[in-house]
Amino acid sequence: MTKRRLRAPAARVLLLAARLRPGGAGAALCYHRVGDPQGRAGYELVPALGSRLFADQLRLLRDRFALVTASQLPEAVAARRRGAPHPLAVTFDDDLAGHATVTLDLLRSAGVPATFFVGGAALDRPRPFFWEALQAALDAGTAADDPLLPQVDDAAGPGGAHRVAEAIRRLPRDERDALTEALTERADGALREPGLREPALRQIADAGFELGFHTRDHESLDLLGDGELAGALRDGRERLEAIAGRPLRSVAYPFGLADARVARAAQAAGFQTGYTLAAEPVHAHDDPLLLGRFQPSFASADRTALELARALAGGAGR
Repeated sequence: MTKRRLRAPAARVLLLAARLRPGGAGAALCYHRVGDPQGRAGYELVPALGSRLFADQLRLLRDRFALVTASQLPEAVAARRRGAPHPLAVTFDDDLAGHATVTLDLLRSAGVPATFFVGGAALDRPRPFFWEALQAALDAGTAADDPLLPQVDDAAGPGGAHRVAEAIRRLPRDERDALTEALTERADGALREPGLREPALRQIADAGFELGFHTRDHESLDLLGDGELAGALRDGRERLEAIAGRPLRSVAYPFGLADARVARAAQAAGFQTGYTLAAEPVHAHDDPLLLGRFQPSFASADRTALELARALAGGAGR
């Protein structure tokens, strides 16, 4: 039997073992783009997860976990009793048009609740971010020797795009904005998606899915001063709350990055839960403003389940 065929039974056994351990534990998954053709993980900055694989993952998650929203997860973890399924939150980051045109129907078909962390930058007009403009340059083959871009080792190899993006993320904002504008102009309409407009976001909210905040400008919050940080956690939020019809109580930190200072600023801004991209389970005694999230496998649904099962089995009683 191949390793791939062993993943499904191994995941089931590990999950059953984890359920029998005392203490509350759960997990959150972070998705981005869903659609076809499936992208190349490791080479693309935000690759698309294929629709069929995504649907397979949703069915598996629905069958093996107690699915909740991001804002409900800490309470569900604390309430879980020995032997019960682990709570799990399915979440999405970024203002992607595909959330409404592709993902929404797949979620509804599977009967899976989800939370969409959005910023609202593209509600009225296109607002490309630097990684979108960079991906357009990479797709066009014009990025390798571009003097505008930070130079990193092996930019064309696996992970190279991410190394370039990380260098851009750390640039001063004015330099990063100028670079984004130049790359966008050069792309000449070739950017993949125009962003998530207000009617599309209303469609998601009206379908009963939870909205969370991802900050309007998607700045690295850990690099901001206290005043800028407070503004980033506030600006644009009121309009999103009007669309949602309720306050936004959960935040996903841009780039998945936050420290204790950012968490306390989020708490001061009225958020009750905050999510990073640290690949770790959620436990009953964790700081609710510094919760981790896993990212799904691009290989198979069973691989995603196995990775979650291993994490929960390894720390379910913490």
